[in-house]
Amino acid sequence: MTDPMPVPASLEREDRSATSVLPDDELFREVQPLHQNMIVRVVVPIETLVVLGVVVPLLATAPSRPGWPVIVLIAAAAIGVPACLMFIRMTTIVTRRELIVRYRPFPGKRVPVSAIRSAEAIRYNPLAEGGWGWRISRRYHRLLNVSGDRGVHVVWGDGKADQVLLGSREAERLAEAIELARFALTEADASSAPTP
Repeated sequence: MTDPMPVPASLEREDRSATSVLPDDELFREVQPLHQNMIVRVVVPIETLVVLGVVVPLLATAPSRPGWPVIVLIAAAAIGVPACLMFIRMTTIVTRRELIVRYRPFPGKRVPVSAIRSAEAIRYNPLAEGGWGWRISRRYHRLLNVSGDRGVHVVWGDGKADQVLLGSREAERLAEAIELARFALTEADASSAPTP
């Protein structure tokens, strides 16, 4: 059994409070809140202000008012939906054994490193793929992103469904971490193979 491979300095994570190395089994971790997307940061607050400042007063003063329960429900939705969006996060983790993607409340993905065939940092057009979020893509099968136009295209099988594009602000580091895990796994397999 070989000693665990040390985490390279390029794969260290910077916390806001202090610089620390990732946990022993993790090579990469990225947490991307949905509110880092400029559309969410700008359009959602404007939508909330328009609903609360224009739509609700118009409904409250209209001759054929829909009733207070409806007005309260619309106001609650105008506040509640943006508040919920602020809690959505995409978390990407690369360990020595698997790639883990969490995008709650949407389905995530777990792919064993041993199954991954390639991981390539790319630039893509999110608008051509349907925008940001959890998407079905004709080109990449699944697309999970929060903002930006950089990501890592991961392929782990032979079929169209055996691939995903993961949006990342650190696409090169993510691809490097996946490749490092793959290399470490093949090295460990080679060293544990019986010698003739």
